[in-house]
This record gives sequence, C-alpha cells and structure tokens, in this order.
Amino acid sequence: MKVKEAIENYLYHITAIETKSDRTVSSYANDLSRYEAFLNEKGIENIEDVTNSDLQQFLGEQLDQLSKRSVAHCLTVLRNLHSYLFVTFNFRNPTDNLTVKVNADHLPSFLNEEEVTRLLDSFDDEDPKQYYQRTILELIYKTGMRVSEVCNLTVGQINTVHKQLRITGKGNKERIVLMDNDVTERVIYYYRNIRSLWLKRKDEAVFFINQKGNVLNREYVFALIKKKQDELGLRSISPHSLRHSFATHLLEEDTDLRTVQVLLGHSDISTTQIYTHVQTGKLHEAASRLHRAGLKNNQTENKKINDN
Repeated sequence: MKVKEAIENYLYHITAIETKSDRTVSSYANDLSRYEAFLNEKGIENIEDVTNSDLQQFLGEQLDQLSKRSVAHCLTVLRNLHSYLFVTFNFRNPTDNLTVKVNADHLPSFLNEEEVTRLLDSFDDEDPKQYYQRTILELIYKTGMRVSEVCNLTVGQINTVHKQLRITGKGNKERIVLMDNDVTERVIYYYRNIRSLWLKRKDEAVFFINQKGNVLNREYVFALIKKKQDELGLRSISPHSLRHSFATHLLEEDTDLRTVQVLLGHSDISTTQIYTHVQTGKLHEAASRLHRAGLKNNQTENKKINDN
C-alpha cells in the first residue's frame, strides 16, 4: 500500500471511527505529513517497506528540530498508525523497541533578552517577507502564544483598538492575550500593507499568509527558527523557546506564577511551575546578598568591639 494511501486511511479511521476531536486529528495529520515527506525523500513508496531503522532515523531528525515532548507525541502517532495497519491489513509493525525519553524535570530552553533582541533585529523591515517573518516571531515572544495558535490566528480574533487577541487554545479553551504597542503596530502594518497584497482569496480568514497566499504552518516557523539559529550562532532553540522566553522574562520581572499560567493558557499550574527555576535562581541570589550583608555587619560589629 502506498504511503499516502495508508496515512489517508488512518486519518479517516481516527476521524470517522474513533471520532477523535478536530484538534487531535489536525495534530496527527501534522506529524504524519512530516513522516510522509521523510519517506518520500528516502524513496520509500510502500508503507510495508518501512523498517525500524527508518523510524529511528526519522525520529532522530525530528529531535534536531522539535522538543523531546513533541517527538514523543510523534512517536505515539507512529505507533498508532502502524498498529492500525497491523490490525487492519496485517502489515508488519516496525515500531517495536522505539522510545523517546522525555525528562519531565527538564528545563525549557529560552533566550535571554539580549539574544531575543539580536534575533528580532536581524530582520530587514524594508523587505516585506522579512517584516512578515519578524512579526510572527515577535508575536510569539511578546504574547507567549503557541506556534499552532499563531498559525491558526484569524482576522476576527484580533482587536487592535484594545490591543487584544482572543485565542482558542488546547481543549478549546479561550483566553485573552495582550499585545504591546510595538506588536500592535506591526500587526496593523502587515495587515494593511503586506497581507492585502498577498491575499488571493478575499474570504481568507487566517491572518498570516505568505506571498503565494498560502496560510502559515508550523513547519515554516520551525524552518525559520533553524535558519536564524545557524545564521546568528544561537544555542539550539525552537519556536517554543520564544514562548519559554516570554514566561521566563515575566518571572524575572516579578510577575506571579498564577498570572503567567493564565497568559500561557495552562490549565494546570503544575505545568507552569517548570519555570520556577527563574524564581529559584532569584532566591539564591537574594540569599547570597543577605549572606554577604550579614558577614559585612558582623565584621563591622567585631571592629567596633575591638576598637572599644
């Protein structure tokens, strides 16, 4: 069976038979789209010809571009796909012994403010394409939005008067995201002067479209970040690193954890607590200052005693 046909059959199965949510089907489709592209590049036409080694190579390449959590999700999708093909068509299942270890205590990668500035300032605003690219990354960094939320952002969700975005996040939960003056101005300029020229369909609701009129997708944002990472010599980052940077910098400015939770759209504050490494660092710094002050006071007191 051709790879494309196998994937289409599986997506139909989880949509019509398992009745998974639209969001879940979309996330599965994104992972399987990358998987299909990988197999095409390797010249593998039939799904039965995929080997365990092929899957290991694919996941290894994904680890260079995505977070471990995203790759772990991708592995789950691949397991489910090949299990379905085994049960339905009796195809060999090549996913045995495949694992992606995810450390739940692993601190998310983030950029310091200097690195973020260097990244954003590397774009030439005189070039419409680069203006578009910077606006995407700046929106992620300054609002903490997920990449998928930026890709799915519609014109109707944007309120430039009140500088707000009405976002539908995970679990179809809505939240209000605030924009600062700079981002609001960029969004307005892109909409009026760039998007209007690139628009192919007047009824297109999605906000971010490219020169060909195609809507923004996750793969484009990941490729853009990888290109900038290599170009600027930045540490290994992903678009999610900008979201992490947003949260980290808020905590550095003494924003409370509950507020950061709401802004990020986390349903459980335990998810947000991964960022408390920032607060821990500040506690150590404060303790160190107190310790130094205590030593200084003791030395002063001892000097007074000795002088007397």
